[in-house]
Amino acid sequence: MSHRQPLTQVTNQRPAIQPSRPSSSASNRLIALVGATASGKSDAAVLVAERFNGEVVNSDSRLFYRGMEIGTARPSEELLNSVPHHLIGFLKPDDPFSLAEFLAAATGTISEIRARDALPVLAGGTGQYVWGLLEGWQVPKIPPDAELRARLQSELDDSGVDALYLKLRDLDPAVAAATDGKNHRRVIRALERAIAGAAGDQRTASDPGYDPLVIGLFVERSELHRRVAARIDRMLDSGWIDEVKKLISGGVDLASPAISAIGYREIAAHLAGEISLDEVRERTIHATNRLVRHQNNWFKQADPRINWIDVTEGDLERVLDPVGRWLGG
Repeated sequence: MSHRQPLTQVTNQRPAIQPSRPSSSASNRLIALVGATASGKSDAAVLVAERFNGEVVNSDSRLFYRGMEIGTARPSEELLNSVPHHLIGFLKPDDPFSLAEFLAAATGTISEIRARDALPVLAGGTGQYVWGLLEGWQVPKIPPDAELRARLQSELDDSGVDALYLKLRDLDPAVAAATDGKNHRRVIRALERAIAGAAGDQRTASDPGYDPLVIGLFVERSELHRRVAARIDRMLDSGWIDEVKKLISGGVDLASPAISAIGYREIAAHLAGEISLDEVRERTIHATNRLVRHQNNWFKQADPRINWIDVTEGDLERVLDPVGRWLGG
């Protein structure tokens, strides 16, 4: 993909766009499955797509990259082959990919799915991408500023990510609230845009023309934490370390966008002899649970637009009845 633009931060202070009841035309209907990591979105999306002639559109930013199947918990080949999937594994690990590019790609993909008289099923836990699509965000394009980025990187090296996050919070509290303060790459990017004046009144939204049913998958906290730990153990047992070795030997820069995915830098540190495998596991579990809290800020239990379904017991087929009623309504 050519002519890339930098990722533009948009806050999660979202305009109140309520999902409507289905209109007389089915052409604008869309199902969105949201929720925390390990809640079962990928499996639920396949169930919905199989039952209702759907095609899955990925909105999880970690799954855009190929060669990182294990550490991003990419759906199995069996799932991917069961129904059409889109926007999975189409980038190299060192390819940047902006929110603006995602919105364009997802919009085009959904149009193609509709042209086949199929149902688009959006699935993923990257809240910025989900709401950006459903709410029709108009994302300003800020040209890259290599000098500014280098200065911020120097400040990061000298003072740490917490100091940069405090600066971001002073410049734009709304953007800071929507940014993972422990993810140095995202903090730097958000600061770039705040300093460049991309914050505030340049963030706009328009009606995207979708009639969405948003379903949130709720899993009780202790069970979700158990699933997170079990998932990380499976990934480590399934060759995750070898996957990272292959990326490094293939010349992938550890500063690449994709390598910011949880666990990859931890494993790279282990391969360099800096931390033990037990530390990799504990740090990755901790970072994943922190991600879950961040996802909960995007997908709130009190949000009236989200229809929450308790799938703590793993009964994902519970999503099928409300989807069927909504499509038939």
